[in-house]
Amino acid sequence: MKALIVDDEKHVREAIKLLVDWNSYGIEDIYEARDGIEATELIGRLQPELVFTDMMMPGMDGSTLLSWVASHHPGSKTIVISGHDDFQLVRGAVKSGSVDYILKPIDPEQLNGAIAKAIEAWRAEERERAMSRAVHIELNQLKPVYLEQYFSSVLSEPGAQGGWPPAVLRELRLAAPVPLVRAAVASLSLSAPGIREKFPGDQELMFFALTNICNEILLEREAGYAFRYWGKEQELVLLFWGECAGAPSLIGDIREAIMLAMKASFDFGLGQPAAFPSDALNSYRQARLALLRRNVLSRSSDHVVSFDDTGNKRGATLLSFHDHEEQLRFAVQSGNSDQLRRALDAWFAVIEGSGHLSFEGLLDWREHFERTKAIWLGESDGGDTVPAAKPATSEEKLLQGKEDETKSRDNGLSTTRPLPLHPSGGFHYEAWKEAVTEEMETISKLLSSADKEKGIIHEIALFLEQHAHEDITLQDVASRFFLSREYISRKFKQEMNENVSDYIAGIRMKRAKELLGNASLRISQIAEQVGFQDEKYFSKVFKKWTGCTPGDYRKQHYGGR
Repeated sequence: MKALIVDDEKHVREAIKLLVDWNSYGIEDIYEARDGIEATELIGRLQPELVFTDMMMPGMDGSTLLSWVASHHPGSKTIVISGHDDFQLVRGAVKSGSVDYILKPIDPEQLNGAIAKAIEAWRAEERERAMSRAVHIELNQLKPVYLEQYFSSVLSEPGAQGGWPPAVLRELRLAAPVPLVRAAVASLSLSAPGIREKFPGDQELMFFALTNICNEILLEREAGYAFRYWGKEQELVLLFWGECAGAPSLIGDIREAIMLAMKASFDFGLGQPAAFPSDALNSYRQARLALLRRNVLSRSSDHVVSFDDTGNKRGATLLSFHDHEEQLRFAVQSGNSDQLRRALDAWFAVIEGSGHLSFEGLLDWREHFERTKAIWLGESDGGDTVPAAKPATSEEKLLQGKEDETKSRDNGLSTTRPLPLHPSGGFHYEAWKEAVTEEMETISKLLSSADKEKGIIHEIALFLEQHAHEDITLQDVASRFFLSREYISRKFKQEMNENVSDYIAGIRMKRAKELLGNASLRISQIAEQVGFQDEKYFSKVFKKWTGCTPGDYRKQHYGGR
């Protein structure tokens, strides 16, 4: 806390400083001013909790200063110390909210009593101010959450919402219910990777920033509302009021604002107008389907794709993979890298020649390829032939959200094997081709090895040994070697007689034992070097493996060095 002593006489200021045990009141900084003018400058800059003032001073007197404090900094508590026992002065001080009016010469007991009273009053008011701020912050935080919950329930539970709640209309500044809405969807799974790097581990903050940018434009123009869809973790949904023929232009402004603020880009799918709330889900599904069916090979600069443009353009089913599957299988089994690349180049040429490739097609292909790969690697009991791909359902069935058709696509946008994207956003076709080639070559190496399972497991074991100090997961290993987690877990246990997590722990413990011989290293440093951020957890694991703590182990084996 801070205090300011205002008096034109230096000896009075010094007396006040000497008569008070400031630390007992929690006052750490004490400032001085010679008159009211100097005091106003200091109060405005320092905002002291306590102000002592004389009444008769040159320039600006005490009465004027008290009035100024009451108007400009009412949080400060004031105490008058004056040599004038004048009724009007006392009355003015009381009207300005002064805690006490003390006459000179100063009575130490009266002075300290006044300070205690002033501090108590300030703390009581500060508690009220803090409570008021907390309530205000909580209400402001709850408002977007309430709106997100409302609009998410409209999409996830059609019919559950009978109409527009009055509270929603008030928050959105709508004079009357809107009968129609038009939905747009952007997926963070299909956005520039850089945007997630700006908010590492804090998806809540990322969505808060994105929706704020969108709603600055939408609410200012009274055109709609943006929210995170609770039914899909990675989706940002925009609802435009009415038929909104200008939705593409509005989305363009929003994309520019996001690019300016976050240096990131999004593509949006746009549905058709639909009755709200009864049919809003249909517009959302159209927007999502438009985004999934966007032609990622197109060089068009239009980043807003409407359902009108994509509704009947499903694209080549499975990227023509069926027609090239036999040639690819022979090339993979040959173990010849050049032959494999020629077979893949022929397939890629067909895709590029068609001129159309969509996210939906990529997801269809990935689902089919995973089944095919399982058969090639002997992980499936599906027989000698690849099961036929599910026939494309009708547009009507897809839009109605039938479980057998949409479930894989809902999961597809957040697949554990993400689609390669340009740093600025958009599908990276060349990177995808390279990733597919690398995956095929890995499969080919596995198949051409006489002891492929043993070989790959020992490769994984070597990889784990080299990276044991890192925070590595089974999914990281699966992605690195293009194998399923289940396959690695099962084969690793068969080959190494222990599971992956125990193998990593064993490597870490072996290294920890070696490092304990270095007396210059603290236990916390050793824990960090072998991959533990928490020293207590490291000690717990070490004791479980060795039967003693790291400190005891050091004493037993290295004589406490």
